[in-house]
Amino acid sequence: GAVRALDNEGNVLGEARFALSDGEVLAPVPFDLPLELRNRISRLEIAGEASAGAVVLADESWRRRNAGIVSGASAEEAQPLLSDIYYVRRALAPYVELRDTTDERNAEAAIEELLSAPLSVLILADIGNLTEPTRERIDAWVANGGMLIRFAGPRLAEHGDELVPVPLRTGGRALGGALSWSTPQSLAPFEEDSPFFGIDVPEDVTVSRQVLAEPMPDLARHTWARLTDGTPLVTAAQRGRGAIVLFHVTANRDWSSLPISGLFVEMLR
Repeated sequence: GAVRALDNEGNVLGEARFALSDGEVLAPVPFDLPLELRNRISRLEIAGEASAGAVVLADESWRRRNAGIVSGASAEEAQPLLSDIYYVRRALAPYVELRDTTDERNAEAAIEELLSAPLSVLILADIGNLTEPTRERIDAWVANGGMLIRFAGPRLAEHGDELVPVPLRTGGRALGGALSWSTPQSLAPFEEDSPFFGIDVPEDVTVSRQVLAEPMPDLARHTWARLTDGTPLVTAAQRGRGAIVLFHVTANRDWSSLPISGLFVEMLR
């Protein structure tokens, strides 16, 4: 037989054949479709079978999103295992379509290239001091439904901008710094109103440095994850139809052990 993939208007996007041998009840039916067509599928049906049992309806969980990652590190700093984006790429690769850029040396050129085609998620690792045209370009993209995920780092800590979910203090907090801990901080359990609620928090994940959020009356409403001392680890805010999410630590091991944990993979999913 054959399985057809259809969109909301009933147009056939693709068809794949299958065969069941005697006694078999399962058969793989692979579809080879571009990402744009795959994400338009709303219905799968066995051709010629007029039965509800021959139909599967697709929802948002079937969609495979695409994501672009841009690092503020120079090419010389972008070494495997030390790179800002190495662990992000490894965590996301099984679940999204990763879009690469032809210009990895110029962060703003890379951002423009990624946003010039349909993109679901833009991830910026330790990027500060964006020019006004680039900030406006990202802001408009987010307002139109994009999700911007940012990771902190020395550049963002010293030269932040308005593309963050909450106001930040300059400089951040580190072990031995002016605003310091005596020991690394652990993560607090995720609260019920967090998208991460239900994910177990390992005791061995610790944070030694973070960018601090400025105190504000509704800071708790923007906090998706926090440390045991109550300070935010992940904050988020709606912007138009999209959202901006900030991890208050780096995307590599410099500030925390989060990127080398299974928890990191689950949070990004």
